[in-house]
Amino acid sequence: MDILVNREEDRDWILTDFMGIERSVLRRNENGGRTFMMRMKKGAHYPQHKYQGNAEFMIMNGQVLIGGVEVSKGDYLFTRMGEEHDIIALTDVELFISTEQAITLVT
Repeated sequence: MDILVNREEDRDWILTDFMGIERSVLRRNENGGRTFMMRMKKGAHYPQHKYQGNAEFMIMNGQVLIGGVEVSKGDYLFTRMGEEHDIIALTDVELFISTEQAITLVT
């Protein structure tokens, strides 16, 4: 059995190109998707993006607007391939995100 363990104390957090947002990749899949944690400071904004595959979100802490839908700690959100949205942190927030394939920023 090949179990992947990513312990919280061993996580590497990388700053993104967007102010107040950092992420830690837990796993990459063969289709270009990723499973990762994302932390956002209150007021941070991740721009409009489009999904090449389905994606799942779990709000670990805080409150956030995802595509205009307010979600809070413990809430789950699912998006289908082709959907677009942005993400705005209403408080400091930590998200668990898993994507089947890559995402594309919408310009």
